[in-house]
Amino acid sequence: MIKIYKYVLMSICLIVVLSCDDKLDIVQPDVLSAEIAIQNLEDLELALLGAYATLRSEGLYRESMVYLPDILADNMRIGPTNGGRFRTQTNWLYTAGNDIDVWGEAYQLIFRANTVINNADQFEDGPFKNRIVGQAHALRALGHFDLLRYYGEQYNRNSTELAVPVITFFEIGTPPRATVTEVYDQVFDDLDKARTMLGDVDEDIQENGPYFMDQRAVLALLARVSLYAEEWEDAADYASQVISTNNLAGISDYPGIWKEDDINDEVLFSVLFATRDEGTLGSRLYNVILNMPQQFTYTASLGDLYDKTNDIRFSTFVLEDTETISDNVYLTIKYPGRGGENGLNNAKVLRVSEMYLIRAEAYTNIDGRDADAMADLNTLRGNRISAYVAENLSGEQLKEAIQVERRKELVAEGHRWFDLRRTNKAINRGVDCRGITLNCTLQPGDFRFVYPIPQDEILANPDMKQNDGY
Repeated sequence: MIKIYKYVLMSICLIVVLSCDDKLDIVQPDVLSAEIAIQNLEDLELALLGAYATLRSEGLYRESMVYLPDILADNMRIGPTNGGRFRTQTNWLYTAGNDIDVWGEAYQLIFRANTVINNADQFEDGPFKNRIVGQAHALRALGHFDLLRYYGEQYNRNSTELAVPVITFFEIGTPPRATVTEVYDQVFDDLDKARTMLGDVDEDIQENGPYFMDQRAVLALLARVSLYAEEWEDAADYASQVISTNNLAGISDYPGIWKEDDINDEVLFSVLFATRDEGTLGSRLYNVILNMPQQFTYTASLGDLYDKTNDIRFSTFVLEDTETISDNVYLTIKYPGRGGENGLNNAKVLRVSEMYLIRAEAYTNIDGRDADAMADLNTLRGNRISAYVAENLSGEQLKEAIQVERRKELVAEGHRWFDLRRTNKAINRGVDCRGITLNCTLQPGDFRFVYPIPQDEILANPDMKQNDGY
């Protein structure tokens, strides 16, 4: 019996106890069967909130989908106060027994989204139903895509290599891994349905903040998925649709995104962490109260990329420590906390700046569009760097500049490991390979760029094939 179906053997978690009127502060759900729990669209909406709550798990947007991709790569390293967290991952010594919880939590997200989708047919179509079911399709797509990013053998849109099981309904069984193409097919199908449904809703999904997937967030996710699939025209088009209706934060407003002083238009979708009980994703990175690093710091190779004087990202993301640590350390202050709560911040899943970078990269892969790509890169830099002077790059030099800008802009947001893999680049840690960081280089195509299927899953499902090398 496959482990991803363990949720089927339990009663379905549906009814969510809400502690505030705007339905943003979600706590542990009660347990009821679907037949009893879902009697109307209001019940279906409560089930949807249970799916959103899953995003706050360590296996998703509290840890493994936020800064683990930087730790696996070359943006972050083990800090002086680390007691062992992710040391195996840092040194690429993981085996099938080293579970990072992505597998189980992503399938729980999919399970809860399926609960909404599979129980929706009994209700009359309309804007209220569209708002609920459209978001469920978006979350199911996000779950499958994040699984593909870690466990899929390839990212090529037409690849017949193995990815992960596609789960769209409830049954007890031993499903095999779908191909990469089949996973993409499901992700795009879900996102297309979400985009259509969320274009006709009964109320503003993000009235209280960017904490739910609305149509613009779906377009942004379509841009990201299309980038991975190397469907360049689509990636540029989806990104353009988002850019046309959303602004980049300027230099003076940018720090407020991370301090969360107010709701900024640049954030398209974020996972809400309302209280410490729900998780403090920044607490492993930097302790504001003690003014010291926690378990991870930035690498020198990342910190040295910034214009330390003029780039607002350096002062917003980085604290250069030259006194309390034996060697210069770039401390991670991107998630400083809010309201006096150390590390209590929301996980920014989709932002407008990523759309500029996606469109720029897509343009460099479309004949005759390098100038447009350069314009996007200059626009982003101009909103981050004081007195920025526009550059004029092309070809491979421009492509590399875009990847460097992704590294500076999107650090600790869950991208670097996957960016290196999809662009077929090596990891070279250089001067950052010291201390307990033992392994310094990972070449393109190394089997360790694909994470192992959890051993519990292999043992539970005789039809589940492990990735090569494990």
